[in-house]
Amino acid sequence: MRRLAIGWFLCFFLLAPGANAQPNSIHDQIQDVYSFQPHLLTRLEKEKKSAILDKFWNQAKAQPTAFIAGLRQELADFANPPFFLYDGSMLLLSLSDTHEDRKIALAAMAHCDIKDIETKEYFYQVHRMANMGEDTTAAALHVLDDPDFKVYVPEHALTLGQDYVLAFLLLPIDEHIWEQEAISRLATEQEETAQKSLLLLLWYAQDADADKAIAAYAANAGKPDANLKIAKEFVKRGKMRTKVLGEFGSLGTSEASLRTKRRERMQSVSDEALHDLDKYTLAINAKRK
Repeated sequence: MRRLAIGWFLCFFLLAPGANAQPNSIHDQIQDVYSFQPHLLTRLEKEKKSAILDKFWNQAKAQPTAFIAGLRQELADFANPPFFLYDGSMLLLSLSDTHEDRKIALAAMAHCDIKDIETKEYFYQVHRMANMGEDTTAAALHVLDDPDFKVYVPEHALTLGQDYVLAFLLLPIDEHIWEQEAISRLATEQEETAQKSLLLLLWYAQDADADKAIAAYAANAGKPDANLKIAKEFVKRGKMRTKVLGEFGSLGTSEASLRTKRRERMQSVSDEALHDLDKYTLAINAKRK
């Protein structure tokens, strides 16, 4: 299924302009074209839908001005078909990759059905926008809806589980942008894998609010035993600041500079970046007042 299996960036080059579409028909076309969910289709059904999607993308590229305006409006309506909220976001970004449109796309992507998407494509799109300084909070936290969300990075023979996918999608931006949302999600999250991912993310936040959230979780005997053990270990590790200061203190002259370096390091996806992430985090922990 070519259109459903490859990224928008390939479609940008592969799809030639097609028939024109009238601006006032864009909403109706979306309802018709995206009246399906890929994960519910057979392979043959996906191939047929792929041709329909190709035509829609062709029309958009033939009339970019009309479609950019139409897509902006339709992507802001989360009642639209869930696959459109993702695929339409990719189409919009292929036509107009601006701050305004990245913001629209990220909000819409957070309401798509995770089961319909290619996890690797979703990951790299959100990570790319995090690297550009966009607020990826909602789109990143959306991966918590799938406990089996994984991304394989062949260049480094690395498989990222949900926990480190979340880390890569949020740590390139300032932790104060996403921290309160993560704390609120941990307080209400029922799924065990998602709780574990949030505990790790809040450990990386390294501030008083995150510490309190982890400590509150660790004190809740009703939480899963495995996650309680993790939370208690983070609480214990957080009190070891003076012991690690000497070992990692040379990484930066201030906590702020270490946080900046860590954000920059998380802009690349590799096992080496993960190793440095923990190194920087311990150094930040040691520098905290």
